[in-house]
Amino acid sequence: MKIKKKKGIDGKLDAAWSKLVKLRAGNKCEYCGTQTGQLHSHHIFSRQNKSTRWDVKNGIALCASHHVLSSSFSAHKTPMEFTEWLKEYKSSDFVDRLRIKSKSVSKMAVFEKELLLKELQKEINSYE
Repeated sequence: MKIKKKKGIDGKLDAAWSKLVKLRAGNKCEYCGTQTGQLHSHHIFSRQNKSTRWDVKNGIALCASHHVLSSSFSAHKTPMEFTEWLKEYKSSDFVDRLRIKSKSVSKMAVFEKELLLKELQKEINSYE
């Protein structure tokens, strides 16, 4: 799935978030365990929700098939099945807490985004 790349601090945060989601998953699909060059970072709740957009808990690493391609199981083509699996994989409480957070209103100032980017980069560095 091609996402238009943003420039500036938001683009840097998007890239750091995506990299960290993959690193936390050991660079493999969290559904099937496949290590592939086509690994995607999927937002559990839409990236349009500013309160969880760069929250790594709101991300899950999926191979291209389980992210967007498979009609038998993928986050985008079979969202109900994906949600049921996610509740088993992470827990219903986890999904419910994340859903509540995703519904909250959040607006970050540039300096807050810069601090968040430093935090994400620090965690990325701990994996490298």
